[in-house]
Amino acid sequence: MPRMNTANARIGFILAWVLAGSVPMTLSAEPAPVPREALVNANYRQGMVAFQSRCSACHSLAEGGTNLAGPNLYGVFARKAGGKPDFNYSAALENAGFQWTPARLLAWIADPQGYLRGSTMMLPEPVPEADRVALLSFLMLETGAADWPKPQPPRAAGTAAGANAPLAERFPSFWNHLMTNTTRYRIQGPSGEVRFDAYFNANGTVTTNIKGMEGFWRETPGEMFCYALQGLPNEMRQLIECFPIVAMTIPRFRDELWTSEPVPGFKLTGGIVAGRPQ
Repeated sequence: MPRMNTANARIGFILAWVLAGSVPMTLSAEPAPVPREALVNANYRQGMVAFQSRCSACHSLAEGGTNLAGPNLYGVFARKAGGKPDFNYSAALENAGFQWTPARLLAWIADPQGYLRGSTMMLPEPVPEADRVALLSFLMLETGAADWPKPQPPRAAGTAAGANAPLAERFPSFWNHLMTNTTRYRIQGPSGEVRFDAYFNANGTVTTNIKGMEGFWRETPGEMFCYALQGLPNEMRQLIECFPIVAMTIPRFRDELWTSEPVPGFKLTGGIVAGRPQ
């Protein structure tokens, strides 16, 4: 969307139920294949928006990307469920005994807790049936599983400004969300826990509610948003993070939206709460 954190979860109907109205199949049975034509012709933008709004707080997609609240998904269709070595899965996923396929994932996003009880994947509600194939197609394109060309990524919805326009004009919802609200952090490390609030400002600075702690932000090539904070009151002393702007174009408020491990031994949890001090 930022280990990035958050989102609460469960999802609705197993693929066989959704497509045929029959009873849910067991995990030993492979769901019916998703027609390739449907995946190739799926709406990329629709899939991207579905991922941004429902998945990006917990999953990154790029090769070598960071694990967030959920594992990085690059290469997911080439591995066993619960099989990414650097992620701590639930026992249910570790013992699932199947490899991810497009059909399995489609069944999963329809009802992860019903499809595999005991999993800890979180979604606030079932992915709407109308979005499922588009989301699956988008995931295949972004994680190296598609054998068809990737379309030109669209700009954020409602963005009519050109490529050279200011960030505020190209991504107005992102800009207004970040520049008018409070970003809340919790860092857990060897010496304990530190909590602070940060305020991203239109002039490129970042101020905080801790005296002597401040920083700056910049947009980098590829529409990445990067920021640095210094003067942290713990052993880290400084924090540097980058994330794709498009992952934050849909406003969300919660104390815990993402988690990360900025340096070994430290866990950062971040979120955005409405408003900021005058």
